[in-house]
Amino acid sequence: MQATWFIIGVTFGRGFGKKLDQGIVASKWFKKRNPIVQGLLKRILDVTHHFWVGLLLMLYIPMPEIYWFGAGLFVDDLPDVPRRYRKMFGFLEGLQ
Repeated sequence: MQATWFIIGVTFGRGFGKKLDQGIVASKWFKKRNPIVQGLLKRILDVTHHFWVGLLLMLYIPMPEIYWFGAGLFVDDLPDVPRRYRKMFGFLEGLQ
């Protein structure tokens, strides 16, 4: 049962993860926005990634099905986490 919910979580993460972000940024609609709006939308897409949603589900919803669904979301997004944090917090490297 847990494996099923885990796989559903991974699949959901795949469906609403990186490809959705890339599709939005590559769209004609996005390119018509002014640069300030584009920058804001890119940041929102970076911040609202599903690794932290998965962690919140795992920590705060006391149902095994939701826990494993959250674990699937979390694991699916793990490869992107280091790159996103370097991109968001790259300005901190100059402070060292």
